[in-house]
Amino acid sequence: MSESTNNFLGNMQTVVVGKVVSLTKYEIDNGAKGGSIWLTKPNTGRNPNVLGDEIIKIRIPFDMFEQQRQKLELCEIQIPGLFEIVSEIDMGGGNKATLTALSMRPYKPDAQDTKPDPLNPTTTQLSEADKTQAKDTTKPLFVTGNKA
Repeated sequence: MSESTNNFLGNMQTVVVGKVVSLTKYEIDNGAKGGSIWLTKPNTGRNPNVLGDEIIKIRIPFDMFEQQRQKLELCEIQIPGLFEIVSEIDMGGGNKATLTALSMRPYKPDAQDTKPDPLNPTTTQLSEADKTQAKDTTKPLFVTGNKA
């Protein structure tokens, strides 16, 4: 890979907002160490081999794991929880992009943000028909299985 490509990719960043379900770390005898943030997102349905939520992995520096552990012990954060993660985009194996976290913090939507949070159904605006159906306990909200 040319140096100009490296410089270009080294400056690319993105912000990921998602439900963090886990942080992991590793330390290998040869001195390599690091960690990962594991997020979930609603299933897009594009991959028929995935049931349930899709899982995304973002690499983290080893020290970030310990910082987040301290915040968790001080009850400054909760895991699982909704986080905003600033990440650097790098070129990984097979010419696929990889994300490395630069920072993470609990996500707090702006007051002007009118979109409902898809991970928190209590923030979703219900229509009058939905409110009526929710009050009517004789109608199931979800039907599973086959009716005979």
